[in-house]
Amino acid sequence: MCILYKSVGGVYSADPKICPEACLIKEIGYEEMMEMGSQGAKVVHPRAVTLAQRYGVEILVTNESNYPKGTLIH
Repeated sequence: MCILYKSVGGVYSADPKICPEACLIKEIGYEEMMEMGSQGAKVVHPRAVTLAQRYGVEILVTNESNYPKGTLIH
């Protein structure tokens, strides 16, 4: 597993800085995350997700105050 500590603490349905109603996505597939990255989501680079998928590495996007909660990419 790869743990990414980000200021937002996970992957959200929209940018939480712009849209306060954005919801935390608890789990998301590699393909969906790559699609979000190609559409402009800057949480995880699509190439990193591609490599994680190829080698079977799950990615947890969280922050120090939220760990172990966050978004699991698998």
